[in-house]
Amino acid sequence: MKDNINIYIITTDNLKLRFNNLKEQISRIKVLLDMCNYDYTFHQINNPTHKNIEEEIDKYKEKVDLNRDVINDDEFKNLIEPINSNQLSNIMKHIKVLELIKKSNTKYNFIIEDDILIINEFTNHLKNLMDDIKKINYDLVFTCLGVNEEAKENRFLKSFQYFKFLMCKSSYFITPTCAEKLLKFMEKIRFIYKINLSYFIWENRYTIESYVYNKNTILEGSKIGLYTSSLNNNNYLYQNNEYIKLSQIIGKNDYISDEDVKKAEGIYNNSGKNNPDFQHSLGLIYYKNKNYKKAKEILIECIINMKNSEGLISRNSELLNNCINMHQFDQSDIEDALKEKGIYS
Repeated sequence: MKDNINIYIITTDNLKLRFNNLKEQISRIKVLLDMCNYDYTFHQINNPTHKNIEEEIDKYKEKVDLNRDVINDDEFKNLIEPINSNQLSNIMKHIKVLELIKKSNTKYNFIIEDDILIINEFTNHLKNLMDDIKKINYDLVFTCLGVNEEAKENRFLKSFQYFKFLMCKSSYFITPTCAEKLLKFMEKIRFIYKINLSYFIWENRYTIESYVYNKNTILEGSKIGLYTSSLNNNNYLYQNNEYIKLSQIIGKNDYISDEDVKKAEGIYNNSGKNNPDFQHSLGLIYYKNKNYKKAKEILIECIINMKNSEGLISRNSELLNNCINMHQFDQSDIEDALKEKGIYS
């Protein structure tokens, strides 16, 4: 007898670059579900859009409460920040899915976002997870996060013991009972969804069963550099080893040597050329090398590429603010204008 499963796909209409890849990922999931003897139904959730949010901003503002005093944990208090319309759209789509799951009689409910990536190396891991999840009692199981124990037998691990703060939330299983609890917990929205989910798990860590698998299963395209982030003011590519090398160079010293700059340029040219997240990092490296002209040039190029690749640029964007601030260190493009006699001189 087949097990029923509902798969909810959260999409954003304006992120056209993701659509073709998403179709391929859905095809891969269908193959695995057939192999694991599931009877599946797919549901697409694509609203409210960020424009819907902006058109009814007063209504949605009532749902948000950024009062730090009601947060029990100091580390979570420090993560409260203004929520933009893109982020609120994402939150409301997840809430919409949770409402559907709460009313569902289906035991297995799988939520995925439009930037998931299933690579051949991890396909068998995902198949094993889909088989193994039938053998456990759970509330939440994250497939976008894993604790890599390649040498050990497959097993589920308590998520809070490894991730107080979830690094992503692009794919996860949730039960109807847990969906109801999470909705009640989020009657007021206090964080972006990833942090809301983290806080819910942390506050209920001894009463709910939240798991990650001990193998990598599904990657997140915006965390390996395949896509730019449409939600985060600063996007850390924690699933991209070459990007992590650049981050390590940035954190190495207050001043970055010419030798380290050459290493960074090699990483960028070989692994991240024209990728905005890589360009942002290289711009910071040039800045710490005191090469302000190069820093400004690549950050300007980065802004253009971020815009063209559908990434988020907001007033709180680290990239935008770093680019603006870099102009105070290099004003070579207006040197001639500065030499001209002022009209009030």
